[in-house]
Amino acid sequence: MTIPISYSHSPLDLIRARNSVRRFTGKIVAGEVRQELEHCCRVAQVGPFGGACRFRLIDNHFGGGVEGERVGAYGIISGARTYLAGATGSSGFSLEDFGYLFELLLLKATDLELGSCWLGGSFTRSRFARAMALREEEIIPAVSPIGVPTKRRSVVDRVIRWGAGSKRRKSWTELFYDGETATPLSQNRAGRFATALEMVRLAPSASNRQPWRCLKEGDTIHLYLQRFPGYQTITSTDLQRIDLGIAMAHFDLAMQVAGIKGSWQVLDPPFLRAKPLQCPKTWQKAEYLVSWGAEAAGGGHPVNELPGTTIR
Repeated sequence: MTIPISYSHSPLDLIRARNSVRRFTGKIVAGEVRQELEHCCRVAQVGPFGGACRFRLIDNHFGGGVEGERVGAYGIISGARTYLAGATGSSGFSLEDFGYLFELLLLKATDLELGSCWLGGSFTRSRFARAMALREEEIIPAVSPIGVPTKRRSVVDRVIRWGAGSKRRKSWTELFYDGETATPLSQNRAGRFATALEMVRLAPSASNRQPWRCLKEGDTIHLYLQRFPGYQTITSTDLQRIDLGIAMAHFDLAMQVAGIKGSWQVLDPPFLRAKPLQCPKTWQKAEYLVSWGAEAAGGGHPVNELPGTTIR
């Protein structure tokens, strides 16, 4: 899909630079920066699966608050005066769409030299629901503080420092595979997908689980969700589905930078055609989600034509 948000810095640099910020200066996001973020909230309305989302900046006035209440997180965030909150439906691919669009917005915050932090379980949902005027059919999967970090570094500075965080991610051999689940994909074999897959590897995820698995088949990348037993019971929201949306956003941004056109489609991936003779532990709970590059493969359905389809 066409990325609805434009960036001043390279999206690849923004992916490398963005990190979780938990301490802020206590200033409300205002002026031209706020106007730009609010514009991005208005244009980021439909995800790659066609699901509708809406986003809003909410100010915490430390006493008065929105509708006379204080909004925020359970003690893990300090000094945050502005939050980004989003709402979406609870069926179909809504969580993947939410994760996709919310990550694009947080990267825009990074582009504007602001800090952010994904919060999927440790925030006061009822107060955000009132501030969002939540509709009956909607949920709030996640929120993020948005503001100036107490220790402010530029995007360029953070790109220079990103290597340490990269080393804490899973390796390519654990995440990406070549034609079958028993054959890890090397960066050389990845070809034109190498940068996009590296951006997927760097994507944030709940508890840094990195639940995505990618299988390359010719000019097509099949994306899977690798479930972690018991993880869905930790919060009321299926955070790992949001993680897959984040991974899709990073992939799309990288392919856009490379000038390579393609689309997300639901196909008949090789892992589901026949059970492989050797299935490594990293694939034992894998669930197929979607594929990129479907024009070349054929036989698929554009994901935005499947608004009522569920993936479970």
